[in-house]
Amino acid sequence: MRSFVWILVGFLAFVGILIAVFSWQGRAAREYGLEAVRAAQERNLTPGGEEGLNCAEILNRLPPEPVERCVVGLEDGKLTATLTLEGNRVFRVSP
Repeated sequence: MRSFVWILVGFLAFVGILIAVFSWQGRAAREYGLEAVRAAQERNLTPGGEEGLNCAEILNRLPPEPVERCVVGLEDGKLTATLTLEGNRVFRVSP
């Protein structure tokens, strides 16, 4: 019975750690995207075509570790950053 309880406690701790890590990664990515959109707005940059503007070029720095791709584009008439993270997770952020 003790072994089962320890295995259960270990499993729940592992799940809690995973949730915390994914939450931190998502927040860092969203903040990076918002920063890129605001910088594009301040410089009056408008994305040309479907490809949009690369966030790293707008901010002159690399994205946080989990971000594989970040593009600022127009969506419904306003600037939006589309971030692709590891594991094919996608965030869209706009101010």
